Amino acid sequence: MPQSSSTSEEAAGAEGRHRRILLLVQKLGYVSIEDLAGRFRVSPQTLRSDLRDLSARGLLRRHHGGASLLTTAVNTDYALRHVENAAAKAAMARRAAQAVSDNTSVFLTLGTTVEAVASALVGKRGLHVITNSTAAGAILGPEPEMTVHLTGGTMQRRNGGLTGPLAIEGIDRYRCDILLMSVGAVAPDGWLLDYHDDETAVVRTMIANAARVVVLADHSKLTRTARCKVAHLRDISTLVTDAPLPTALARLVRTAGVGVEVAA
Repeated sequence: MPQSSSTSEEAAGAEGRHRRILLLVQKLGYVSIEDLAGRFRVSPQTLRSDLRDLSARGLLRRHHGGASLLTTAVNTDYALRHVENAAAKAAMARRAAQAVSDNTSVFLTLGTTVEAVASALVGKRGLHVITNSTAAGAILGPEPEMTVHLTGGTMQRRNGGLTGPLAIEGIDRYRCDILLMSVGAVAPDGWLLDYHDDETAVVRTMIANAARVVVLADHSKLTRTARCKVAHLRDISTLVTDAPLPTALARLVRTAGVGVEVAA
């Protein structure tokens, strides 16, 4: 059933508050529930729930009465992206996961959107997952009905991803039924773009070895740009987004023969 307007507003409010909490923790090192209650004008109970959620997602360290910065190899900017458009990412992840049947082989790329996909895949049976995302691996590794292969490679401090020749070699051993990936930007001319050469090289290898390519890109990716070409729309099967596409891009998608799914 579609979310009610009040439910959607509550989710948007929580998402914005989570992001602001993370920014405060980044700036101050520690914040108390009392201080947060004064800043956000919500109840201590609501803030304790916020901190439990952020702590469970590995984005901060919760203490009695407050929270502090989490010492981690994953940088703070990446942590903040976990709460950017979080509701949209979760909706897209659920839609994309519907395309994955039991007993399927799956490539998963890096990114907070794909981590949401990994969470949406929990409970499926017989999946063989190949990923260069240590975060996705941690989410799916405990699943008793799945086999998870990490590619190997050099771990990136910014996001815990595995890249480099060993990662590419690890991917090239497999041919998967489906690739689930995100991108940094979708350009008006149909190019899918991202920010780091080492990461895009790994993704291109996955695309070359996948029978079907599903790209998840929320509406914010349609107004951004990035410098590294990953692929063109004509190289993918399906685009999953959270809002209707602009007219020009919708026309380009139709010309490329790409299916579009809008997650509500």
